[in-house]
Amino acid sequence: MIKNDIERVICSLLNLKEDDIEKINCNCDDIYVFLAKKKYKCCPICGSIKVYSKGFYSRNLIIPANALKTYNVHLEVRRYKCQDCFYCFSDSKQLSPVNRKISYATILNVMEMLKSPRCTFTDAAVANGISQSSTVRIFDNHCHIERESFPEVLCMDEIYTKNNDFKAKYSCVFYDFMKQSLVDIVPSRKKDYLHYYLSSIAKEERDNVKYVCIDMYYPYKQIIQTYFKKAIICIDSFHVIKTLNDDLKKVRIRIMKKYDTDSQEYYLLKHFNYLLMNRGINLDNEPRYNRKLDRYINLNGLLELILSIDEELSKAYYLKERYTVFNRASSYEEALDNYEDILNEFITSNIKEFKDFITMLKNWKTEILNSFIRYKGRRINNGVAEGINASISLLLFNTRGIRNNRRRRKRILYAINKTGFKLK
Repeated sequence: MIKNDIERVICSLLNLKEDDIEKINCNCDDIYVFLAKKKYKCCPICGSIKVYSKGFYSRNLIIPANALKTYNVHLEVRRYKCQDCFYCFSDSKQLSPVNRKISYATILNVMEMLKSPRCTFTDAAVANGISQSSTVRIFDNHCHIERESFPEVLCMDEIYTKNNDFKAKYSCVFYDFMKQSLVDIVPSRKKDYLHYYLSSIAKEERDNVKYVCIDMYYPYKQIIQTYFKKAIICIDSFHVIKTLNDDLKKVRIRIMKKYDTDSQEYYLLKHFNYLLMNRGINLDNEPRYNRKLDRYINLNGLLELILSIDEELSKAYYLKERYTVFNRASSYEEALDNYEDILNEFITSNIKEFKDFITMLKNWKTEILNSFIRYKGRRINNGVAEGINASISLLLFNTRGIRNNRRRRKRILYAINKTGFKLK
């Protein structure tokens, strides 16, 4: 690299102009930079014009040129002294924090890399030629991020974090449904801790929440009724459908165990069980030869064979499809009209595996019906939570969990909400 190119790199990385550099010397990766003399008119303390130069003092900085290369920059900074008040000062260029060898360019590069959930503190340290402890210190000192205000539509969910300090396996996570962003994450979903956390938030902010979407974790309902008195509670429809599918799976397994493992019935129920669960499959595909059945058959034919194995399985599948269509296509008014009819169909089916699902439909009736309400044209659900949880899990997996609760919370908020943070 020629001298002019080096000057250009140094100027860009240190936020200098070419006139700020008096001379520059290069020795492999070591670069010696002499800052140009400044014409100071007065002392910054007393205003005296009697200011003279006291020579240079050295500062060593580590500057990343790119992800694979760093420069050791030795700065020669000119010192000045006032003859009246004897105050000593140097060139006012802010190149790095006080008493630190790491430049602001390195700090910004580290903080930019840590926005990615895939990036660990070690990755950022290696890329910038600094130690892991320095990277952690940079993050702690320069990432000042606060929770967002509670929105009108709030989603609550949990994620596995194993907080030893709070003796809790799961953290409670708050989401903004409309902005699809992370509001806050607290280290425990236990009721006592949520009481402590929400009681510290202003009542006016909590009263701003109109809807809260949760899964069927009963302490959440109790907390919402206490602290979000004006909010309507909605149950995420995904959890309702998941419970229904799990019960249908139990029916299939019970019936499958009635047959020998080498029978066609066992074969169909074992290897094509996904046909009972997935509505997104094209059942009218081209027929393919099946050696076990000794004929050409498509997926629709396989499903008909499965349902013909047992009348109870066929009835259970019909009820599952009935509720799935009801859940997907009904408006709030239609849900109010048809809910009891569907509940009675499950009750009269006398399928023992649906006992838990029936109990859920009874106990959470109001909250399930509230989930059919549409807010600004969108049905309220925890889909945003599932997407963000995946990113949080990726971050925690790559970092092998972050033991410090405060640092873990800041890193999650910083990486998930790439906007809205304050870097000081």
